[in-house]
Amino acid sequence: MSRHFFDGILFGAELLFIPSAVALYAVIAGDTIRRLIGLQLFGSLSATQLVLLSVAFANDEFADLGVAMALLSIGATFAYARFLERWL
Repeated sequence: MSRHFFDGILFGAELLFIPSAVALYAVIAGDTIRRLIGLQLFGSLSATQLVLLSVAFANDEFADLGVAMALLSIGATFAYARFLERWL
C-alpha cells in the first residue's frame, strides 16, 4: 500500500469528524426529532470512520467494531423512537 493511499484514507476518516460534531450537537441541543436523526447520523458516521481506520491500519478488529456499532446504532434508534412513541 502506498503512502498516499494511507494518507488519503486517514484524511477521509478525519473529515468525518466535522459532520460527527454537527450530529452530536443535534443530539444534545435539538428537539426530539432532530435528536433521533442526529443519533442515527452519528452512529453511521462513527461506524464509517472505524471501517476507514480498519482499511488504513490493516486491522480487522476496527472493521468488526464498526459493523457492530452500525448494528447497535440502528437498534438504539428504534428503541429511542419506540420510547418517543410511547411516552410523548
